[in-house]
Amino acid sequence: MGRKLVTIVVGLFLLSLAAIPGGAAASSADRGEADLSSLPAIEAYLNSIGVDPGSAVIQQGPLNYAGLDCPGAGWNCTTANVVVQISTSPGPAANIVDCLPALSVTLLGLNECVIVQSSVTSLVETTNEASCDMDATDGAKQKCKIKQSSKKGNNKADVRMRTTQRGGSPQTATQDANIEQTSDTGNNTAKITQTIQQTLGVDPPTSVLQEQEARQTATVHQTASSSGSNSSLLAQSLFQDENASSGADITQRQNAASLQRNQDASITQESGTGNNTSDSSQKINQNQKATTPGSVTQTQGTLFISGQTKTVDQTTTAPGVNSSTPSQDEVQKQEANAGGTVTPLQFGPQDCCSTQHGGTAANVNNVFQSNIQQNGLGGASQSSNQVGQCDDVDTPGATCSVDQTYTQNGNTSTFNMSGPAVFSNRFCRGTTEGGCTSGE
Repeated sequence: MGRKLVTIVVGLFLLSLAAIPGGAAASSADRGEADLSSLPAIEAYLNSIGVDPGSAVIQQGPLNYAGLDCPGAGWNCTTANVVVQISTSPGPAANIVDCLPALSVTLLGLNECVIVQSSVTSLVETTNEASCDMDATDGAKQKCKIKQSSKKGNNKADVRMRTTQRGGSPQTATQDANIEQTSDTGNNTAKITQTIQQTLGVDPPTSVLQEQEARQTATVHQTASSSGSNSSLLAQSLFQDENASSGADITQRQNAASLQRNQDASITQESGTGNNTSDSSQKINQNQKATTPGSVTQTQGTLFISGQTKTVDQTTTAPGVNSSTPSQDEVQKQEANAGGTVTPLQFGPQDCCSTQHGGTAANVNNVFQSNIQQNGLGGASQSSNQVGQCDDVDTPGATCSVDQTYTQNGNTSTFNMSGPAVFSNRFCRGTTEGGCTSGE
C-alpha cells in the first residue's frame, strides 16, 4: 500500500487508561511486559524509550493507521510523529504503522523509528503490522524498535536498513534493530535485513590513510504463550572496500578500532505448543588493495574483539518443533604492490550458539561458520577464533551439529560434529600445524 511515516511512531496498548483486571495484570507481568496500566506508567515507559509523552497523539478505534497514505473511510489516520494506538474492538480491527525516516537527519545524526502496538483487549482476531524502511548515504545511526502485543491476532514486523557510503575517509555506520512480539493463539512473524556498503578509492601523490568502521546489532524476542507459532528471518551484511594508489606510504584499516563485535544478533523464541523457526545469517566481506613505491600497512579486524557473534534460544512443547539454522561467513582479502615494507594483519573471530528446549525428535539445529583469509604474507599475519556451540539435550532423539571451515591462502581446515550437544573452540592461524588448534 506504500504507507509511510516520517520519523518516530509509537502505538501503545492501553485500556482507555483504566486499571487491568488482576488476572490479566498477572499474565502481563509473567511475560515481562512493560506496565502500561495507568497514565503515569505509560509516561514512564515512553520516557524509557526516549519519547516525550507530551508529544504523543492517542488513536483509539477499530482501525488505526499512522503514515502518509490513509487507507480510506473508516480508518483513524494520523501523520503525527509520535502516536499512541489503541485497538479495543468487538469487530474487525487493525493497527498499521509504516515508518520511513527522512534521509536528511540533523538531530544527532540519528535515523530512528519506535513502534509499539497492541490489540490485547480486542475480542476478535486483530492484526498488528509494522515496518521500518531506512536508507542512508552518510554516517547516520539507524535505529528501529518495534513492540507488539496481541491475544488472538497475528503480529508482523519488518525492518529494512541500508547504508551506502562513498567519498572520504573515515567512514562509520551503525544499525540497531529490535523486535519484541507477544501473543497467545496468534502467530509472531519478524524479519530484519541490515546492509552496510562502504567504499573508499583515492589516487593522490601524498600519503594515504583509509579507515572504515561499522557495527550492526539485532534482537528478536518472540513469545506465543499458547498455540501460536514464532518465525524469524534475520540477515546482516557488511561490505567494506578500500583501494588506494599513491606516491607515498598507504595505511588501510577496516574495523581495526572495534571495541565490540561488528555484527551482533540475538534471537529468543518461546511458544506453548507452537513451532519456532529461526533462519539467521551474518556476512562480512572486506577487501583492501594498495599500490605505491612506499610502504603499506593493512589491518582488518581486531584480535578476539571484532567479527561476528550470535545467540539463538528456542523453547516449545510437543507437538511444537524447533528449527534453527544460524550461519556466519567472513571473507577478508588484502593485496599490496609496494616498493617498501608491507605489513598486513587479519583477524576474524566468530562466535555462534544455538540452544533448544523441548520440541520433538524432528527439531533442526545446525550451526555453520566459515572464515576465508587471503594476503601476500600468511603465517602469523592471519588468525581467527571460531567458537561454535549447539545444544538439544532436553529433547529425546533430537540432535544438533556444528560445521566450521577456516581457509588461509587456499589451505582449508574443517571441523564437523553432531550429537545431543556440541562445542568447538578453534584458534586458527598460519603458524599452527594443520591450520587450527581445536578444543571440542
